[in-house]
Amino acid sequence: MLVKYLIREVLKPSAVVCGLLVALFAGYSWVTFLAKAVNALLPVNMILTLIALKVGIALEVLIPISLYFGVILGFGRLYTDSEMKAFMACGVSPYRILLTVFSLSCLVAVLVSIFSLYLRPLAYEEIYRLRDEGEAGFRLSNLDAGHFYERRNGSLVFFAEDIDEQHQKLNEVFVQSEHGETLQVFSAKTAQEQLDPQSGISIPVLFDGFEYKLTREGEIKHISSFSRMAIYPQELVAEYRRKAESTQNLLQSDSRKDITELQWRFLAPFSAILMGLLGVPLSRASPRQGKYAKIFTATVIFSVYYFTGLMVRNLVEQGILPIIPGLWWIVLVLGALLAYWLAPSRFIRGMS
Repeated sequence: MLVKYLIREVLKPSAVVCGLLVALFAGYSWVTFLAKAVNALLPVNMILTLIALKVGIALEVLIPISLYFGVILGFGRLYTDSEMKAFMACGVSPYRILLTVFSLSCLVAVLVSIFSLYLRPLAYEEIYRLRDEGEAGFRLSNLDAGHFYERRNGSLVFFAEDIDEQHQKLNEVFVQSEHGETLQVFSAKTAQEQLDPQSGISIPVLFDGFEYKLTREGEIKHISSFSRMAIYPQELVAEYRRKAESTQNLLQSDSRKDITELQWRFLAPFSAILMGLLGVPLSRASPRQGKYAKIFTATVIFSVYYFTGLMVRNLVEQGILPIIPGLWWIVLVLGALLAYWLAPSRFIRGMS
């Protein structure tokens, strides 16, 4: 009964914290992707999918944070209501309470490892695929008149002076595309979006215009006219992206950056266990302090831990820090701090 009660007291605030963090992260992602959609860098119908994928990736961090603050808030309430003292008076060992948190943290670590080791690369793979498709070409239905739109890091530029919404076409269209040292410029009276029967995707089609080929110095190499010109999306080139690479493939790699990515993935479940245990000593509070007494301290500690991890990750990738121990020294430092706080004399005295 005691174990179930303690777990319930931890999970209730953990669920609230996780819900708030997911909502904040989803809101931030919505603003980011919406800004890209406004600039025609992303189709609007992709936004919700991308947000869901980004939230799925973030859960490997958000879940351990939620457990961490759930322990602090849940046990903080037990301290302020003097329930923890009542447990001690009834002969409940402090280490039994710690073991309960450890067991719960291990279960959370299993869940986090699924996100980190398996779902994370799949989510990144889908995100990269959607972004590549969005970068490959223009959807005319997403464009506004009088604005320049760029794709492929500025190598493709599109402009339409006017939009005829009734006939679903653009008027006075300008397109510039880079091909090595050659600039290809199209100037057309109208443009429409048409379905390509071979690929099954919508492509921009220009009507009644001219094609210019120029050097980067502005020298005209070729001029021709056309009655119809289709602009096909740039063929997507397979690009190695370690975040989207499977954990199994990373295990077989000897690349420094691949090993760092692998260490980061394995770090997440260990962090869940350590952060859950760390919440136990940080939850101690007197009735006059209240259950929120250690929130600021807990936030500072987690922020230092997380951002130090990001910094060390960059240093290991750049070769400034060695691969071994690599990112693991962060776990070792946090483990040493935890061992200090959970030393028998200090821990038992603090719990009573």
